Amino acid sequence: MDSFIAREGDYAIRIVVYLAENGGMKKVEEISAAIGVPKPTTAKVINRLKKSGLITTRTGKNGGIEAAPSALDSSLYDILKCMGVTLDINVCVAHPSACSRKPFCRVTHRLAEIQSVMTEQLMNSKVKDFIF
Repeated sequence: MDSFIAREGDYAIRIVVYLAENGGMKKVEEISAAIGVPKPTTAKVINRLKKSGLITTRTGKNGGIEAAPSALDSSLYDILKCMGVTLDINVCVAHPSACSRKPFCRVTHRLAEIQSVMTEQLMNSKVKDFIF
């Protein structure tokens, strides 16, 4: 793993912020160029975002992709979750009852605190906070 947040989660954040900031219908090619991601990957992420309701699409001559009205108030946490990103630091934090080290472990408690702070920050970071 090269990063905590997978690339598609990162791309999803960038797509939603781009669409919310620029308004109106955009083509996949335009979005892809704006965020520096290959068109097939952009299209794949857009499909996931559409299923979650963060963006809307319209076909036809004047069609394209745009941020849903609710996107501005969506959090980074919302976007990452819709992409299937798990934000668990490790299995012991995610499933404490399954941890065989629980009786003597001094690490899991601190990792849980760190995860809690990180999750809170992601939940409090709204798309509108990234728009200038």
